[in-house]
Amino acid sequence: MKFLKKKNLQENEELLYEPSLHWFYVIKYMVLSLPIFVILLILWGYAEEYAASGWFYGIETADEFRFIIRYVFLAAVLLVLLVFLCRVFIYITVEYGVTNKRLIIKRGVLRLVAADIPVDRIESIYCIQGLLGRILNYGTIRISGIGGRMPAFRMVGRPYALRRKIVGIIEKNKTITVVHGELPRPRLAVNPVEEPIYRYGTFVRVLKN
Repeated sequence: MKFLKKKNLQENEELLYEPSLHWFYVIKYMVLSLPIFVILLILWGYAEEYAASGWFYGIETADEFRFIIRYVFLAAVLLVLLVFLCRVFIYITVEYGVTNKRLIIKRGVLRLVAADIPVDRIESIYCIQGLLGRILNYGTIRISGIGGRMPAFRMVGRPYALRRKIVGIIEKNKTITVVHGELPRPRLAVNPVEEPIYRYGTFVRVLKN
């Protein structure tokens, strides 16, 4: 990763884990658009029947029906390809990192957006997975902490491994804080010492009861 170099890390900070976007992120909308293309192919095959049935107002022949389907099909293909190229660019430019001090999320090249989440400010971690996410092992990790909701690790691969890593770092930092913290000093019992008391030049002896 180019962004997560040592020069972008703080003093005594170490990169421990590098999660990445799941490969399904690139082809997600291509897969979701398959039913649309299947419907267009069915309409193409039964163009004569649909044109003769009069279901579509203003279309009288099968050629006109196929002409419209052809352009709708091409427009859908161009739209899916455009989305595919955009998601490939995002897939290449997104970087995730987990260090011993913070979580790092970086997006973009021309317009760079970087977010840091200090580990000591994390209060809760949410793992969100849909049906495809459980099948293909991807999900979204949302972090909430002091100051409200923080940036999320979207559609990351092996989300529960990332969650376990973050929880482990938090617990380790807590342990280090306890071990290296200043221990409370025991209070020493102070025994009163019998000393003579002088009041107004008069010697007074303190007697025990």
